[in-house]
Order: sequence, then C-alpha cells, then structure tokens
Amino acid sequence: GLWVSLKLLPGDLAQVQKDFSHLVDRSTAVARKMGFPEIILPGEVRNDIYVTLIQGEFDKGKKKTPKNVEVTMSVHDEDGNLQEKAIHPGAGYEGVSEYKSVVYYQVKQPCWYETVKVAIAIEEVSRCHLRFTFRHRSSQE
Repeated sequence: GLWVSLKLLPGDLAQVQKDFSHLVDRSTAVARKMGFPEIILPGEVRNDIYVTLIQGEFDKGKKKTPKNVEVTMSVHDEDGNLQEKAIHPGAGYEGVSEYKSVVYYQVKQPCWYETVKVAIAIEEVSRCHLRFTFRHRSSQE
C-alpha cells in the first residue's frame, strides 16, 4: 500500500521556508497555481500552456487482443525541428524533449488523464506545434 500525509503550512513561501526549514528547503519543488490571480501585476509575464492527454480508442486490427498503446508528445517548430526540454511533466522536474505516456496492457480505450506543462517562449508559440505519435509496445519491451 501507499500512505500519504499532508500538512497545511501557514504563510507565504518565504515565511514557510523560515518557520519550517526542516520540512521545506531550496530543493523543495514549488508548483505555481494553474490559473491566474484576480490581480496581475505589471511586468509579470506568464505564458503557461498545459496539455492533458485524456483518453483514446484504438482498434485491435488483426490482433486477438487490444494493443498496448504508448503516446509520445513532442514540440516542434514550423521547420519540424525538435524543441529541446520544452515539456515539464511536473513541478521540480527538468524539461524533457519527449513525453511518453503510461502504457496500459491490452486496453482498447485507455484513460490517461496525464497533464504536462509546455514551456515555449511567447514569441515562438505561433511557430510551434505539438506532435503526438502512437505506437504499440510489446510486453517484452
């Protein structure tokens, strides 16, 4: 089993780091809120793009059982060049060039509900696109 414990720490980040230094240090990942505050301060630039891979429906083709589908997502510019480290699977993670989904064994309609952050410079957004590839993964891989 898995046991998770949560504790609400009062104060802003600086205060929490000061008062609870044994729990929160510089290596602690801090996730920004998905959404925007009611007041946006001048000079605050935020261009967050979140992509959620929800579900798919895949025919088994000539096979007797459904396929083991893996989805790979990557970011490319208008010339097809891969944008390095543009995908962030979670707070505190380094950017990756390709995101690979979980593979469900022999499921015709897999439901992933996996959300990633795509970090692209504001001036590059209109020149980039997401590429999704789908492939069967053998259970021996």
